[in-house]
Amino acid sequence: MRRGKLSNISVKIVIIAGFFSLLSIFLDQLVIQKEDSLRINQLKIDNQIEKANELAANVMSVLMFEDRIQTTSNYYSFFSSLFYKILLNMENDTDFKKKFKPDSENLYKEFIRIDTADMLFDMFHSRFDLTSMSFYYYEYSDEALENQVKNLFLFENPLEESLIKKIGSSEKIENFSSDEIYKMYQSLFQLNKQFAIYVKKLNDVSDYFGKKEEITDSELDAYIQNNRKIKTSKNYLILSSILSQIISLIALLFLFRNIIKERLQ
Repeated sequence: MRRGKLSNISVKIVIIAGFFSLLSIFLDQLVIQKEDSLRINQLKIDNQIEKANELAANVMSVLMFEDRIQTTSNYYSFFSSLFYKILLNMENDTDFKKKFKPDSENLYKEFIRIDTADMLFDMFHSRFDLTSMSFYYYEYSDEALENQVKNLFLFENPLEESLIKKIGSSEKIENFSSDEIYKMYQSLFQLNKQFAIYVKKLNDVSDYFGKKEEITDSELDAYIQNNRKIKTSKNYLILSSILSQIISLIALLFLFRNIIKERLQ
């Protein structure tokens, strides 16, 4: 071998070493791209988890609120009807009335007045509680449903203002006429009907959040699966880059060995 000139074998080794060195650099760039993809995908996962948690909280909030309204409705539906039916029987059936204490009629009238006052309070209080819940301020994609939520527990009181004031006053129950007692019972029926309607509307809201939660969870699973694929691909690229560097170094070692060998000949 002449001084300064590489043999054919040495040239081939240089080409091999250079190729695998460039390949290692190329693979390192792909690893960097995969890391960028991982960061972007992780941000999507974090956002999706936050979205899923928000939806889960809203689902739980709506279901608990719906259960509370349903329980309230069931209570008033049973007791208001029961008390008024007893009163009617006491007025129309003398033998039935004898089975009760002398002041029982006023007692059941008082029950109806208390139920009416409590139901009005529950209706107003439910509206107040609604406006403090997160699902009330949620940005719904369904405008009709959003309006439905905004209008929950907004109702027209079926009772006259004078009777409402009388119910809330210290007026003795004996001073309430049979017609006023009937109006209170009628208002209980109408208000309870509103409660039943609100339960149905809350059920629609919980279904909305339930479907949104399913979609979000499905998207989250897809992001997580994609994250695993990117990590696996990145690890393979790192391994391939390391192997390319090792091959390049081995090729350089063979090059030095070959150069020394040729010079010694």
